[in-house]
Amino acid sequence: MDKSSRRERDADGVAKGWAMSKPHRVSNARFVRTLLKYSKLYCRYTKLAGFRYFVEPEATWFDRTLWFLVYAVTVPAMVYTIYYGYLEFMENPIFTSVETEYFPTYQLDFPGIAICSINRISRRAAVELANEVFAANITDLSIDDILSMISQLGDLYDSEFIQQKRFHRIDQLLTVYYNGYYSITDLMKRLTPRCSSMLLKCRFHNEKRNCSDIFAFRKTQDGFCCTFNYATKGDDTLLDNGVNHRLDSMKVNNLTEDGGLSVLLEPFLDDYFYPIFPSPGWKVTIFNPYDYPDMASGGVIDFLVSPREHRRVEIEAIMFNSTKSITAYPLEKRGCVFEDEMTSLRMFYTYSDCIVDCKTADIWKSCGCVPFFLPNRKSRRVCNLEDVPCLTLHKPTWFSVVPHENLYNNEDMDKTDILHCHNCYPECSDVKYTAKMSMFNLQSNTHVIKLIPDNMEIKDESTLTVYFNNFGTIKLRQDVIYRWYELLGDASGICGIFVGFSLIAVVEFAYFVGLFVFELLKRPDPSGGNEKRAEGKQPPIQTIYWGELYSYARATKNQRDRARGKY
Repeated sequence: MDKSSRRERDADGVAKGWAMSKPHRVSNARFVRTLLKYSKLYCRYTKLAGFRYFVEPEATWFDRTLWFLVYAVTVPAMVYTIYYGYLEFMENPIFTSVETEYFPTYQLDFPGIAICSINRISRRAAVELANEVFAANITDLSIDDILSMISQLGDLYDSEFIQQKRFHRIDQLLTVYYNGYYSITDLMKRLTPRCSSMLLKCRFHNEKRNCSDIFAFRKTQDGFCCTFNYATKGDDTLLDNGVNHRLDSMKVNNLTEDGGLSVLLEPFLDDYFYPIFPSPGWKVTIFNPYDYPDMASGGVIDFLVSPREHRRVEIEAIMFNSTKSITAYPLEKRGCVFEDEMTSLRMFYTYSDCIVDCKTADIWKSCGCVPFFLPNRKSRRVCNLEDVPCLTLHKPTWFSVVPHENLYNNEDMDKTDILHCHNCYPECSDVKYTAKMSMFNLQSNTHVIKLIPDNMEIKDESTLTVYFNNFGTIKLRQDVIYRWYELLGDASGICGIFVGFSLIAVVEFAYFVGLFVFELLKRPDPSGGNEKRAEGKQPPIQTIYWGELYSYARATKNQRDRARGKY
């Protein structure tokens, strides 16, 4: 073979190899032809109603037009129904239902109770402080003048600043008395009426208890008060991620009035020096044992108890529990948070603590101090009398708290008088306490509770009883309206009504799409046309008889045997 022919052969081989390695491309004509083929097959074999009329030879143009109009109306209606149903679901994906009305009450926490004397400054304590200041010989004022000045400290409670000319201020006098520095918190705690004198007798769980053992002197929204079952370690404990500030709360072990908390109260009307209400008695607050008792955050029950009165309070609770399935939705939709979602901020999250911290931060930002009765978790400066004008100016803001912006979208709302706490959401699992109250006059020889001895004469004393009476408690559950399979079932049902759709139709469609794609990806056979021509030239199939299946050698051997006479 010469060199030129070898060169041509090599070139031809390279060209064929390059053609084989070239990516396969589908022509437009082949694509359309394949698409029409499988579209006809799909219309013929699908379970969807009416599709077969588009490809059946027997179907008339009237049949095809009728079914086309039917699908032109039903398919948009089906899409519209499913789409707007989905939008409505996404707008309100959560619902609340009653899980049970008989959740055992004894598994609940007994609520926290704060008993505060309406008299916020004890006259005895004020007189004692006035005598100490007078004895220090640091002023020419008399004891009565010093005592009158001590009443100025009451402005730190309600911040009702009244512009008046005062030639002497108690804070200036106390600064000199304490050599330049004194603690407002300790001073107000000293001037507050003591629990040991105000609480005479106590009973809890049908047993006599020492009031000093079950009550503590703690901060509340009304200053220092006598608190029961306030299950936190301290008033100013830092609520960061590494501090567990909770204690074990008392449970509801007994029902009825005898099984609750009963307290005999002594008002000491002659000790009144700075009352916060025009009537004597006590202000009682019932709250969640793990929350700071604050009215602005909600969830507290406040009422007054007057002298010579028996106040009976029957507590009812509503449990609120949320399933973890709602975590897939944003906070704006579910309106609550789980504790484990807030672990980056603090170990234990409560809605009340969040509101209080938000309010404290705004007071610090506006006035540069923190009122003595609020938790001071960052050891900030405590407000004194010089801060009263600033506190009074911003006081309406701190009584109008908006927890998160989406609750109120009123653009006409004056935002300068509203405190926005954007990150404060209620807990997804919580307990809300409600109360049924009754009261009647307390007279001598009327022993409504076991605290009052038979020989005791009622003067100005009062009694308070807080108890549970119902064995069962309502438990609510917050859950999603539909889960994914329920949404799928509803959508399938709607599709079935309009076009007879089912999941089998999806499988059919996927099957024919797969066949369509597979055929497009296959390379066309270059010898396909020659094979068809060869098939056309093949001889027709003929009938073959049974005897023709034997070989010729076998037939010859039989003939020889017959000739020799073997048969």
